Amino acid sequence: MPNKDWAVELRGLTKTYGACKAVDNVSLQLAPNKIYGLLGRNGAGKTTILNILSARLFASSGEANVFGRPAYENIDVLKQICLMEEKGFYDTAVRVHQVLTLAAGLYPNWDAAYARELVKLFELDPRKRYKQLSRGMESALGLIVGLASRAPLTIFDEPSLGLDAVMRERFYDAVLDDFMAHPRTIIISTHLIDEVSRLFEDVVIIDGGKVLLHTEAAALREKAFFISGREDAVLAAAKDAVVMDTESFGGTKILSVLAKDGLRAAEGVDVQPIPMQRLFVQLINHKNHEALRKGGVLK
Repeated sequence: MPNKDWAVELRGLTKTYGACKAVDNVSLQLAPNKIYGLLGRNGAGKTTILNILSARLFASSGEANVFGRPAYENIDVLKQICLMEEKGFYDTAVRVHQVLTLAAGLYPNWDAAYARELVKLFELDPRKRYKQLSRGMESALGLIVGLASRAPLTIFDEPSLGLDAVMRERFYDAVLDDFMAHPRTIIISTHLIDEVSRLFEDVVIIDGGKVLLHTEAAALREKAFFISGREDAVLAAAKDAVVMDTESFGGTKILSVLAKDGLRAAEGVDVQPIPMQRLFVQLINHKNHEALRKGGVLK
């Protein structure tokens, strides 16, 4: 039976298109009131999962439940979900303030005052028609709807496309501030991993339509290191770690490693954390998967 204590529960979820499996027997549980990073390459199955979860696509088999119930043909569940995709599908003639009025009728927890604050924060003209918005303004409008919806399950799929660095930082700060004031389950699917990774409590990595890894973000960061120094010293320091990548510059050896139990300080060895984006690239590299499974990092 579905468990209503999970914000999201996927059980054997599969989506096929002919011979292609976009989502392959995915089982996953996400707890309420946390911020999740959903990471994966283009075509990994992230958006397909999100669209099934929000009843925009049918699953070929398996279950996708939100707070214990499927969203498909269930208006009460749909009202608890706000999915903002990378591009909106609004009529080009509709104005910004009309989009916000429409959203107010869709989401029971809608905060109109907060929406007005966000319009100023993201420097949007509420009188502008959708067709007049730049790519970044379109993204900003989606962010405003997602944040002001206060939906118990709020999903941002590539939320910051077209936004400049200043506006992206404003979004990240707004997510954290509003989450602290109004906790809910937030899923962010993005390719700007290093920028947004400070928001994530948990990360879920999708590869080839399957869950490759689901773990606490802080715990993952604490295991991932660059080790550099003399080759003999570096190899000795990494003897109990999973080596994902090796580089050499003159007499210096540099290893990218995952150390399940952390690393001990060693003379002549420099240890630095691996940025999340670089770590993600190493984790989805199929050449590393056997060693990572043996090391207990991957399933």
